[in-house]
Amino acid sequence: MDFFILGNPRSGTTLLRLMLNTHSNIGVPPECGMIQWWFKKYGEFGTDNTIDKSEFINDIYSSKKIEDWNLTKKDISEVFKNNPKSYANVFDILYRNYTGKDIIGDKNNYYIHHLQEIHKIYPDTKYIHLVRDGRDVTCSYLKLKTLDQGLKYLPKVSNNISEIANEWCSNIIKTDAFIEDKNAFIVKYEDLLVEPVKTLTALCDFLGQRFETKMLEYFNYSNEPKSTLNWKEKTLEPIDKSNFNKFKTILTQEQIHEFNGIAYSVLKKYRYVT
Repeated sequence: MDFFILGNPRSGTTLLRLMLNTHSNIGVPPECGMIQWWFKKYGEFGTDNTIDKSEFINDIYSSKKIEDWNLTKKDISEVFKNNPKSYANVFDILYRNYTGKDIIGDKNNYYIHHLQEIHKIYPDTKYIHLVRDGRDVTCSYLKLKTLDQGLKYLPKVSNNISEIANEWCSNIIKTDAFIEDKNAFIVKYEDLLVEPVKTLTALCDFLGQRFETKMLEYFNYSNEPKSTLNWKEKTLEPIDKSNFNKFKTILTQEQIHEFNGIAYSVLKKYRYVT
């Protein structure tokens, strides 16, 4: 894996995934955490000759959200024609076969809870940390609570301001500490909206690629699964440069004060407050 996109839920990681996936040489499939899920069982692949490949294929095929990739067991079995040498190599081949791209990445918000495990699988990978103002993240969390809670794969989030603020701070602090000594690039969601060309050019350079204007037309090439579009509908639209600071009109002054009181140091670090 060439890179991983990390970020607190509702921080724009899907938008970034789609932008990168639209690049002619970069592929980032819809999220499916199979790389982390099966590591405990198959991590010794390549060194342990007792691993049953058929069982491995069946397990990958049973992964949550893999149905959104529209793969067959035969598609997965094609990986082994390339004689993968390690567990990581299995997924490198699978992702390249699926995307048809040379540079491959993975995006899963929940990876922020399994950072050391991901690093163990891919010790030389790159990381992109996407950060969004936590008060706007809060607005997005609250909006999720207005949707049908029975929707498949709907993120389970809190509607308690203090809980959201503590979670947002914890996730950012933990991710920042992890990537401090890694090959990493930090992106602010707001910069992606306001200065998309500048931001994506720098990001492409980080990945060893040239920016392509087609990346700004991600909404015309979206492969985001229908199963998640109820809460990701804006990924089907062009960049909305005004889609930040919404908390100023959505949250009450009491809610903003509560969030700021908990998250001030992180908000200040990312210049969301002065």
